[in-house]
Amino acid sequence: MKAEQKEVKVELRGETEAVFTRYFAAPRELVFDCHTKPELMRQWLIGPEDMVLETCEQDLKVGGKYLYLYADSNGNKSGVYGTFLEVVAPEKVANTENYVMDISTFNPNGPEDPNATVESRTFTTEGAATLLTHVCRYASAEMRKMMLESGACEGMLACYLELDKLISKIG
Repeated sequence: MKAEQKEVKVELRGETEAVFTRYFAAPRELVFDCHTKPELMRQWLIGPEDMVLETCEQDLKVGGKYLYLYADSNGNKSGVYGTFLEVVAPEKVANTENYVMDISTFNPNGPEDPNATVESRTFTTEGAATLLTHVCRYASAEMRKMMLESGACEGMLACYLELDKLISKIG
């Protein structure tokens, strides 16, 4: 695997989609497990500004729910939640993604935002490596622009560097 394959590449499609791709030096099953098993996710899915993944709950099936909450040392929390739309192990996971910005008003049993982001991750074997293709469909062009300008790509790269370390350790 070449060094540039460890970069997160971004392609914009239409007005509302962003496609992120990245290679991992590991079998597809392992990369899939690292994206779907809470005990592995906690080891690499780092949050913004030194937040840690405090809550990682999911029911990995079509229609199943998930909740990922990050917390910092001051007790501040934020995260994402949603519903799994497609689960084909070890090939693909698709879900809605809603944002928890104010934990004091968050209701995990409440309705999802009708403008939630819809994302899918496809895991493809390419030789000894796995290509991850992560497609995000945002509610609007403005939302996509805001997410890209927010540092989401840098955050994703930081997480993937942690994932590389985990893969090296357990792979």
